[in-house]
Amino acid sequence: MYIWKCWRDTRSFFIAFMIIAAAALPVIGLVCTGTGVMRDFGRDAAVSTFGLLMTVIALGLGTIGAIHEFADKAVHFLFTKPRSRAYFVWAGWAVGCVEVLAIAFVNVLAGGVTLALYSSARFWPALLAALKGFGIPGILIYSLFVFGQTYSLTAVLRSGLKGLGASLAAWTGLSAFAAAMWARWRVHVPIPAERIGSLPVAISYGVWIVVALLFVFGAQRIVERAEI
Repeated sequence: MYIWKCWRDTRSFFIAFMIIAAAALPVIGLVCTGTGVMRDFGRDAAVSTFGLLMTVIALGLGTIGAIHEFADKAVHFLFTKPRSRAYFVWAGWAVGCVEVLAIAFVNVLAGGVTLALYSSARFWPALLAALKGFGIPGILIYSLFVFGQTYSLTAVLRSGLKGLGASLAAWTGLSAFAAAMWARWRVHVPIPAERIGSLPVAISYGVWIVVALLFVFGAQRIVERAEI
């Protein structure tokens, strides 16, 4: 089963990323024991750590998930199978999305529990307050957007380094453009997964999800027309 193959190809990296996600904030809390840092600045540290980790994980899984299937040597074998090329593109993407979401869940839960343990409030109210402060929907959509873009570019370019480099270049360029527009003309250019203009947050999230899916659809169309 192809989905099982995708899992086997990425499971070692997935497990490593899962361990990092689960241990990151508890280790920070342990190191800072007795300093009051987690009590006073723990939420800011948790949100920053969550965003940074998910960015790295999305980039890593996007590259690894696609390179196993669409590298020049692997793709010749893959495209001779009695399945459409679209199936291979979307199946690999779906497995990666589930892995990203699973890692995010573990990271959020570990971070929330850590903050609750170092809080002066009761555990369950502190845990719920910590989880609300993470901004989970925005970071999840941002992570899936980065994953989808990196996966799509890697599949199209058939190279892990090229796909990763192109994805990083796109993000750097977009961030620089948004910063320049704000600095020069005070025009806000939204980047994933920020609110778009005056649109409600839920609709803005929906727009970013559609854009992320368009990356994968574009990769599918290019892969379908690629020469073996």
